[in-house]
Amino acid sequence: MKNIMLFIIGVVILLLETFLTNFLNASVSINFLLVFIILISLYYDKNYSLVLGGILGLISDLVSGGIIGVTGVLFLATSYFISSIEKSIFKDDKKIICLLVYIVSAGYSLLNGVVSAIFFVPPSLFVALLKMIIVFPILNSLIAFVAYTLFEDRLKKLRED
Repeated sequence: MKNIMLFIIGVVILLLETFLTNFLNASVSINFLLVFIILISLYYDKNYSLVLGGILGLISDLVSGGIIGVTGVLFLATSYFISSIEKSIFKDDKKIICLLVYIVSAGYSLLNGVVSAIFFVPPSLFVALLKMIIVFPILNSLIAFVAYTLFEDRLKKLRED
């Protein structure tokens, strides 16, 4: 039941992110789903977080009109990376969570930007790098800080069950 609930929460986040960002300024993008995948990968079963990351990534590509499979592979790799290192980091410190989200977001943005530049017209290199390395990761880290602050007890309960 918990697995289904996490999947439903992920789909709701995906739908809200996809449809609400159409009304916001397109130059600033926060990847709520990436933050969700990182937090679930830190506190939940490795196998399920891999499956959840891959499926939500594929659904994200289908819903948002992205290149099919890219987000799925990136979320799968993110989930694998986080699940692999989660035992060697101190997960209960908000600063470490924010730093981890920053690093993963920067890597995700860079890889996604390179793939998108292959298929679409890329923006100027300076603007793209500024967004991918500084702006998007900082925004995602702020969202992770807020989400972790709000849901810290529930995340720790996920780990215990």
